[in-house]
Amino acid sequence: MTDKDRAERENRKRSRTGFRDDSGHWYSLDNAATIMPPTTDSVQTGLFRLSAELDEPVNLPALQAALEGVARRFPYFVVELRRGLFWYYFEPYEGKLRIEADPESPSQEFEMRRHGTLLFRVRARGGRIACEFSHALTDGTGGLRFFKNLLVEYFRLRGVAPGGEDSDVYDLSAEPDPEEYEDAYNRHFAGHFPHPEPGKPAFQLDSPLLPRHRYRTITGVLPLAPALAKAKEYGVSLTELLVAVFLDALQGIWFDAPERARRRQRPFAAVEVPVNMRKFYPTKSNRNFSLFVLVTQDFRLGRREFREIVARTHHQMRIETDEASIARQISRNVSGSRHILVRLVPLFAKDVFARLLFSAMGENLVSGFISNLGAIGLPPGPAAHVRGFGFIPAPSRVTKTNASVVSWKDELFIGFGSLARSRELERRFFVRLRSLGLPVRVACNLREDA
Repeated sequence: MTDKDRAERENRKRSRTGFRDDSGHWYSLDNAATIMPPTTDSVQTGLFRLSAELDEPVNLPALQAALEGVARRFPYFVVELRRGLFWYYFEPYEGKLRIEADPESPSQEFEMRRHGTLLFRVRARGGRIACEFSHALTDGTGGLRFFKNLLVEYFRLRGVAPGGEDSDVYDLSAEPDPEEYEDAYNRHFAGHFPHPEPGKPAFQLDSPLLPRHRYRTITGVLPLAPALAKAKEYGVSLTELLVAVFLDALQGIWFDAPERARRRQRPFAAVEVPVNMRKFYPTKSNRNFSLFVLVTQDFRLGRREFREIVARTHHQMRIETDEASIARQISRNVSGSRHILVRLVPLFAKDVFARLLFSAMGENLVSGFISNLGAIGLPPGPAAHVRGFGFIPAPSRVTKTNASVVSWKDELFIGFGSLARSRELERRFFVRLRSLGLPVRVACNLREDA
């Protein structure tokens, strides 16, 4: 057996997350999920949200039946968090699955460490169905697959045949493939590459927080074709254009602040952009499998024109998503958890270290993030009854305001989620889009911020 074969066998062994012992079935957390339990609470919940607006009010009995059917096909999602001596783990959730009423503020009042807490929840109000997923459980791609199956099964029970083919829509009577719940980071660990250089502490919004458990969402909707045409005009992808708009908004806030306020702020911005690793490495995994690119700007070098920000964003993202750069990130994330000394540290000590690491080398290095999940597709039958989609990022006390993006049919949906009283970042973002000739209509969930 060659060294490559031995490494592949070891990676496959470590990528297993599903096990059975004397106590029954249980699952280990994937590499990205391990940071979530010690760094979340009932406000910074780690819950991201996907929603769909239907053309009629939701039928709750049909949605309940659809949830129960889809849950049987995704048993690795129907879990709760448990605490071991050295690691957290998931065990099957034994409670009843319930549809919740959808409140004004999403993704709040959730404590994943509380015994008996399911790590996703399904909510409904009027014609809206929403799913909120803990990032300990999955990423946007895995959450979207579950959500699409829920919608297709709901409409099937309502007498709407799917029609067509969609690889993300599963046969609910089939057994799940073990690869669906593998830890793809461990599966594709290529060895001990040098780790990426550490980032700099980043500029962050100087705004008081909203009252506890209030999470403001502002969604902008615009036609997709003009947005794609504008990105093509600049010679960049749509994601790169939107990242540049986000960075431009941060630049405006920093430079337009009073000089005394600027002296208190860090003169360095960094926008975090999640990258779906399934585009680079083959896996069926519905667990987390994303890495992050940082697009940066040093304000000490002066205020940049928007076209320059777009060009720099494009080149930074291309540099950071080549094969070697990705391998460095995977190596950094995986190698620590494989170290024998780390594995032997008791969980209470790991929790303390994780919180310190997350503060110093995580959110402290980021001004905000924007995530583009891409185009959502559904089989023709359900698609005819869905008016639009929403995608809202998980709340953060540190970066405060972040954004997520999806497209559906001929529209682009940009959803901001914020714990900050200030709406300045959102305002500047949408003003810039309008200055590019892109018509945007905007809606907010909160009638007031106090």
